[in-house]
This record gives sequence, structure tokens and C-alpha cells, in this order.
Amino acid sequence: MLVTDKNITVLGAGRSGISAAILLAKHDAKVMVSNSNSDREAPDLLRIFDEHGISYEFGQHSMKILESDFVILSPGIPTTSAIVQLLYERDIPVYSEIEVASWFTESPIIAVTGSNGKTTTTTLIADMLERSGIPAVACGNIGHSFSQAVYTAIVSGSHPMYVTEVSSFQLETTKDFRPNVAVLLNITPDHLDRYDSFLDYALTKCRILINQEKEDFAVLNRDDDVINEHAKTKAYVIPVSKEKLPDSIAYFDGETFSFQLNGKWHQLEKNDIKLFGIHNEYNIASAASAVSPFIADHEGIFSSLRNFKSIPHRIEFAGEAGNIRFYNDSKGTNTDSVKMAIKSFNSPLHLILGGRDKDIDFRELAPHLSKNDKIYVIGEASAKIIEQLKEFNPTPCGEMEIAVMTAFKEAHPGDAILLSPACASYDQYKNFEERGDHFKQLVKTIMDLGNEGK
Repeated sequence: MLVTDKNITVLGAGRSGISAAILLAKHDAKVMVSNSNSDREAPDLLRIFDEHGISYEFGQHSMKILESDFVILSPGIPTTSAIVQLLYERDIPVYSEIEVASWFTESPIIAVTGSNGKTTTTTLIADMLERSGIPAVACGNIGHSFSQAVYTAIVSGSHPMYVTEVSSFQLETTKDFRPNVAVLLNITPDHLDRYDSFLDYALTKCRILINQEKEDFAVLNRDDDVINEHAKTKAYVIPVSKEKLPDSIAYFDGETFSFQLNGKWHQLEKNDIKLFGIHNEYNIASAASAVSPFIADHEGIFSSLRNFKSIPHRIEFAGEAGNIRFYNDSKGTNTDSVKMAIKSFNSPLHLILGGRDKDIDFRELAPHLSKNDKIYVIGEASAKIIEQLKEFNPTPCGEMEIAVMTAFKEAHPGDAILLSPACASYDQYKNFEERGDHFKQLVKTIMDLGNEGK
């Protein structure tokens, strides 16, 4: 895309919007950032915009936006918003930040999406590539945006592969985005507060495949019925399953990870792999499948699996006190993610649920819980969770500190306490990271106090 001297507006001054604006300005576009929230107007941010010759407005979306040749939409702004609908009426093109980043690199792109496991798989793929001697950067919807990664590479003169985590929000406004490898991990109900239906959400996820050609690769979870029904691609499909399929390159049967390269199979036992949890067996097989077109041998993959630990906030071991272990799964923001987390533990389990409801049916968790498990509830969704899971007699706690301390008092040696909230964090925290960090801070306090009160 030629952007020199084009009038381009970036809607939203979050991390991805800021980095997209800087990348476009680097290529001599006339960029304006428009943010409806005046709270974002901080001196440090304005200094950055001035440095790069980027104009800005805060507290409104003015009619200047309608003078744009095209607009970049931050993922937090829905396409149903009034300003985006006005742009569509005026036939002003609207693009995603990931699309912008892809314009300015010729390096291979591996794009990862799914309802659960995106961050782990994205980070794991980059680690596997690095250990195979291939420079790679994990970016996208994980705090380090795709645009920021591309800008850094341009400035430094480097040419890494990009492994980018892609959300459904970002896929809504892609037009020509074409990853060399697309990874579709799973599709389960999520963000139904943003989409008209689950079908609408599922089809948005599948947009990651629409521009691929026969020389590209699509890594698809063949144990997921929704993917099998709706994922259509021209790319060569590498299937992922719990069992060996005719075209399998990698699979994890629960005990052994098997990987095929150059017609030869290699095995790694479960005990040699650091990643914990049933869901990670799919993530591992998907990651290895994704890197397979680029590597010469299996050693980098196996080295990664022997050393790669769970990412923060995803069934992350947070500490132990009185032989009671604490796990931080703050990134578990939907029921499918929480189900996977529950399956990774033996009963009795002490589960902390709650936050901002995403139009989720918490009754879906019931078949995966036992009568020996206990539930502690926090946040805005408390009343709904208590009603829908009343057979487990959930304990209303309101705030994280009360939930953690109550669970610790009621737990016995050998039990596990798991924060896996099945909700968004925005009612009490800025994001899931802050929520998880608070949980870990509380665990540290308990550990520092020792077994006092037990």
C-alpha cells in the first residue's frame, strides 16, 4: 500500500494505534490520531506524536476524519460504532492495524488466532524458531503490536519472521492480510457481547484464512467441529488432533509428543515437557506444525519444549504455602478456557470465578466440577454465577483479597487454588494482567506469612 502524502486517521490511541501511527508517519503519510477519551491525552504521549509529526485530537472524533484517504481502526472500537458507520457510508476504507504492519514487511508471517491458547502458542512458535536459528519476534495482540515490531525491524535493519497473535476484533477490518502460515486453534463462544451471534464470531475468526493461496499453510484443529464446518482455505492444510491423522506433522496423545520432519518421526515424552495442562497439548502440536515449513531439523522444537514454561497468567504456578499450591489463570476469560484449566487439576479444587460478564453461560462449567470443589466469586458477575452454579454453593467474596484468603483458610494440604475467572477484568482492574498480578501479590503475602493461621 502506497501511503506517502496520504491523509490517514488512526482511531484509538492504545498501544496498537500509537504504533500504527508511528509506522505510517515513518513512511511519509500525513497521520492524525483521534481518540474519544480525553483521559488518554498525556504529556508523554503528545511528545511522542510531536516527535514523529503526527497530529492528534482527544475527547472527540471530529469531522476531520472524513477528509481521510483511509482510516486505521483500533481493535477496541467496534465496527458498529457511529463513527465507523459514518466512514462506511462515505466509502472511506477502514483497515486493521495488523493489515498496516503487513504492508511494510516482506518477511514470512505466522498468524495465530483462536478463542483460547493464542498467546502461549504465539510465544512458543517464536521460541521454536529462535532455537532453530531463525530470528523471530512474537507480537500482535500480546502487548507488543505487529506495527511496533515492524517499525523496530526497519529502524534496526533486521529481518525477523513475525509470529503475530490476532484477535477477532483485529480480523474484522482486514482486507488483504495474508499470512504465510495461519494457525486456527479453536473456536468456542466468546465476546458474544460484541457479536450478533456465535456464528458471526466464528466466521470472523475464519477470516484469517480468506486471502491465503495454495503455497501458504493453514494449521487447523481437526478435533474442533466449528473449525471443520466453517474454516475454508486454498492453503495446504496441516491438521492437528489428539491422534495421528493422514497428513499429521505433529500430535500429542497425552503421554508422548510426536513430530515428523523429512519423513522421519521423533518423540518426546510428556515428563520432558515444561508446559502444563491438557490445552497445551494442542498448543504444542499447533506450534510445531506451524514452524515445520521453515526448519531443517527437530532439535530446536524439542529444546523449546524442554525449556518453555507457561506464560504469565495462563495456568501459571504462583506459589505454595502449607502444601497448598496457587495457580494464576487470569487470562481464562471464557468458560471453554476455564474447562481446560479445571481438567488440569485433581479434585478438590478451589476455583475463583468472576469479573465482568461477557454474556457467558456459567452453567457450562458444572459438568467439569465435582461436589468436592469449592467456588469463590468476585466482581460484577457474582450474582449470575451464584445463581447458575448454586448446586456448588459458591462463596460470595466481592474482591480478590477476600477470595484468596477465604480459599486459603478452607483449603487442605494437597489442594490447589486456581484463579480462572471466566470473565473480563474491566470491572475491577485495567486488564487481565493487573488482575493476575494482584492475585500473585496476595499469594506472595501468604507465603511470606508462612502457615500462620492454618
